Amino acid sequence: MSAGTAMRLIVCDDHRVFAEALAAVLSGNGYHVVGVVSDPRKLLDMVRDGAADLCVLDLTFPDADGIEVAAQITALDPSVRIFVLTARTGAEVLRKAVAAGASGVASKERGIDEILTAIGRVAVGEIYCDDNLLRDALGLSGPGQAQAQFLASYVTPREHEVLTYLVAGMTTEAIGRRMGISKTTVRAHVQAILSKFGVHSRLEAVSYAIANKVIEPPTMHTA
Repeated sequence: MSAGTAMRLIVCDDHRVFAEALAAVLSGNGYHVVGVVSDPRKLLDMVRDGAADLCVLDLTFPDADGIEVAAQITALDPSVRIFVLTARTGAEVLRKAVAAGASGVASKERGIDEILTAIGRVAVGEIYCDDNLLRDALGLSGPGQAQAQFLASYVTPREHEVLTYLVAGMTTEAIGRRMGISKTTVRAHVQAILSKFGVHSRLEAVSYAIANKVIEPPTMHTA
């Protein structure tokens, strides 16, 4: 992020000293920190009032579940980006955080420079995951697969179907016929897949999906 950014950010963590220290660092790096709160209810009130563009959210509170809070933020305003910064590393916790709308997940054990980089990526609309945290939680063999698993969670069922046909080698026209949709719609789905995977071509998307076991080559005719 550059200084003077209009990105409005709220830090929500029940460890007040940690939250205020993080907020100070974020402010010093160009973020407009509009709130540091320890009560998720206050966070939700601020989101409801349209005060935030990005929320840095812990998952553990005395009287609230951070995952439920994330889901409520998404329901109130899907445009608000959620960055989960947590000490919890269980696989189910992380999957639920993603399902609740988190665009980024990182461990509190990371250094401040790494956390700033991660928040910065989410702030500009990217998806971020802590490779080590997700690899350990998901039982994957390497950081590439952890990243792929996280990114794949953002692929819709329709996009997943298109990806399956891309892996099978089908053309735009063939995919359209198989799915009963126009070529324009197929291309839109393909572009969404490329964007979510951070690649630039169909071949890259197919290679990425197969290499990281996001999808297996189906056994089907491609005519």
